[in-house]
Amino acid sequence: MTQAHPLVDATELLRQMRAGERSSLDIVREHLERIEREQPYLNAATEVFRDRALTEARNPVPGPLSGLPVTVKETFAIEGCQVTMGSRRMRPIACSEDSAVVKKLRAAGAIIMARSNVPEFVMTGETDNLLYGRTNHPADPKRTCGGSSGGEGALVGSGCSPLGLGTDILGSIRIPACFCGVVGFRPHSGAVDKAGAGPVCGEYFETWNGIGPLARSVRDVRLAYDVIAHQRLPAPADVAGVRLLVASGFRLKYRTACIENAYTDGIEQLLAAGLTLERHDFSDVRRLFLNIPRLVTGEMMELWTAWLSSSSNKFRPAAELLRQAIGRPTVYPGLFMWFLISPLLRPRRSGTLARIVQSYEAARRKYHELLGEDGILILPTLGLLAPKHGGMNRVSLRPGVNGLFTAETFANYINLSAITLPAHRHCDPVTGLKPGIMLVCAPGAEAKLLDVAALLEHVI
Repeated sequence: MTQAHPLVDATELLRQMRAGERSSLDIVREHLERIEREQPYLNAATEVFRDRALTEARNPVPGPLSGLPVTVKETFAIEGCQVTMGSRRMRPIACSEDSAVVKKLRAAGAIIMARSNVPEFVMTGETDNLLYGRTNHPADPKRTCGGSSGGEGALVGSGCSPLGLGTDILGSIRIPACFCGVVGFRPHSGAVDKAGAGPVCGEYFETWNGIGPLARSVRDVRLAYDVIAHQRLPAPADVAGVRLLVASGFRLKYRTACIENAYTDGIEQLLAAGLTLERHDFSDVRRLFLNIPRLVTGEMMELWTAWLSSSSNKFRPAAELLRQAIGRPTVYPGLFMWFLISPLLRPRRSGTLARIVQSYEAARRKYHELLGEDGILILPTLGLLAPKHGGMNRVSLRPGVNGLFTAETFANYINLSAITLPAHRHCDPVTGLKPGIMLVCAPGAEAKLLDVAALLEHVI
């Protein structure tokens, strides 16, 4: 068995390989053995490419990620594999080629070790499904790792993977990163090529979706982003004079005191570092948040029904409700909740959905202009720490404004780039879990966002 080494970030692993201190084969083997050891406990990987990874590690492709083992969400196409989206009913999608981002990772020298678990159709904040089962939190098997990139959160958080790749349409990178105590970055929707990255969503809902990394450090995020993004970032720069936006009128709720304490400390630390404070009113978040389920059900119900149906077995919510009641479901209960609330929330008039889209577009123009090229908004990532299994679905799928989630969803419907950082100095004294602090910027200001994040991660 490979000798165990202390957990370091991907940037340090690459330095060790370039300096000849360790080989790619050693590092890949070590992480594969950690996956094998932790998989019975975590259930985070849906497929492990052990033989291929070891073969590639013997002669890695040159590049900025040469020899580095990485993992990717199950919804990214990999040639010769199938995408299931965690669904037992849906016909698996056969992949004839790698997704665009997987191609970029391989071209940069990265070695794909494994694919990770997701909730069915990636539409709940807990990673559980009827096909692969439930993924657990790295520190406590009774708790959820979050979702929908929960398998990645568990793999990176447990040390099984130094770098993971996920998607984020309603917090799906930042929720598991926050719960699992790692860094998670959701770039704006157009920053990364989404070809071959499922699932394909409704026309406007797709603009809420972004592809990004989960990692052990901000510098790893920058490294990965430069590989997968359409445009590379400039070199890190000083943050003095960057505008720090603090929101008033933003509906926030905290279940644990350490979250608000970390948020307050984060503001104070960044002001001490030279950022300039601005306070702005965000009271329209209430209306925008309330329209989320209306947009989702308006654009996604027909798609979901088609995915769950076959020529001989059309999906019927009434029949599934009976199956759920007798304990013989064919759809994960968290996903089925969307079908239950749909009749109440789905827009009934043809123009209603268009007006909802127009309201989001107006809000995007407003907040993109407000943030500009040098504005960074700071928020708590979530208002709760990783709850026990089932708890996330209960609190996240209830109707009405939910201040536990207003912060992380804001980045999606406004289409902003957002990064969550673990607040290491504010661990909850009861659970030992770390709250997350989120920094947000307008599209195009990602360099400043990561500069500020790199500063904050060392003081929070």
